Amino acid sequence: MKTALIFLNGYYDFRNLGFYQVEIQTGIDDNAVILCADGGLRIFDELNKIGDIDFVPDILIGDLDSVNGTTTKAKKVVEEWIGQTDKDYTDGQLAVKYAIEMYDCQRIFLYGGLPHPEEYETDHFLGNLKLMRFARYMYNDKLTDYKVEMRDPQQTIHYMHTDLRLKRKNSGVQRVSLIAEETNVIVERSLKLRWDLTSLHIHPDLTNALRNEFVDGADWVEIHLKQDSPPVYVIHNWYG
Repeated sequence: MKTALIFLNGYYDFRNLGFYQVEIQTGIDDNAVILCADGGLRIFDELNKIGDIDFVPDILIGDLDSVNGTTTKAKKVVEEWIGQTDKDYTDGQLAVKYAIEMYDCQRIFLYGGLPHPEEYETDHFLGNLKLMRFARYMYNDKLTDYKVEMRDPQQTIHYMHTDLRLKRKNSGVQRVSLIAEETNVIVERSLKLRWDLTSLHIHPDLTNALRNEFVDGADWVEIHLKQDSPPVYVIHNWYG
């Protein structure tokens, strides 16, 4: 499956720049397409200050109102709104749409989706979270074998539509939360979670599947949705 790495104009944890270096290098080795949605280009400036390798994104896309002062140059710049009018599509949506339509990407990994902690950017985060659902919309329910994730140094958000295996990231607590946006999300079974989710109906108006954990000593957990269940967000956090 073709992979796209999309760097959004959000928060990047500069304490863990090595994480982004590894992700980009792995993407390059896997022949992934690397896109920056406008100000997402700034993380490349930061990485290229400290490393021996200059990382260059394949595509810079958006209205380019947040790239002033950047020095990294993308291989290709797409300034047009690709047939969309003004702000009908955000820069992030354009990047996802471009990756799927132009490169037929079936795996989308998003970076910089979290809000800057000092700038109250809740709207940006919620919009970025919706990009995971937007990818499903772009696939138009014709593609079932796809993967969409929002990756950060100490957290990954998965948009799970069938089943998922999460691997332990460190020796600390591994938190797992499920959040539904649609009705009739039902877990068929779960394995190695502290609170078993088997047969649980995750209602979009309730918070009955937050802050679960790996059982002590478990190197992985698994979650399986019932057939025809709508997708659900799965947040795996290992911070601290």
